[in-house]
Amino acid sequence: MTQVLELPSQLTRGVDHLAFVTDNMPMTMDFYTQVLQMRLVHVRRVPFERDRGQPPYDNLRHYFFDMGNDSLLAFFEYPKGLDRQNRDLPGGMQHLAFNVLPEKFDDAVQHVRASGVEVIGPMSLGGRFWSAYFYDPNGIRLELTTNRATEPSTVVQSVYQTEEEARSELNTLFTDSAMVDKWIAHMPIKGQQVSNP
Repeated sequence: MTQVLELPSQLTRGVDHLAFVTDNMPMTMDFYTQVLQMRLVHVRRVPFERDRGQPPYDNLRHYFFDMGNDSLLAFFEYPKGLDRQNRDLPGGMQHLAFNVLPEKFDDAVQHVRASGVEVIGPMSLGGRFWSAYFYDPNGIRLELTTNRATEPSTVVQSVYQTEEEARSELNTLFTDSAMVDKWIAHMPIKGQQVSNP
């Protein structure tokens, strides 16, 4: 008999938009519309509002690109001359990975290269992951990734693990086996039937 794992209702349904910072909006527009073939879909200015956690500058450009699958990529244009973010420190964003259909992956990588951008890979990262890496002109590390597994699955389903795989990794984080059991109980496990109430 197959065990059915009950998961709590999902609060989110994916990425609405990611917001990054540039100090050169025309350069950023050229890169994302030409190299990654995203459409510019919204342009605006944003007034400064105190205590909202938003950028500390008034009247910033805030432009949006369609990155596919009903999600947006946005950029604020900050003044020139500011320090650069370090993606390899806590609180930084290490990289952004764009999902590409398997049948379009090789052409997408070739298009980025043909646009004069240095690409690392493509390479297998184990499991379903097959990826190529490059940088945008702002220094943001980008990834094109696809699923080359033989079993069809969604992006989320493609990263499910067996209980043994998950338990092995969680044992490196927690010394208390009850904590490992707690997290395993909340994870979808490869081979288990999952239902959302």
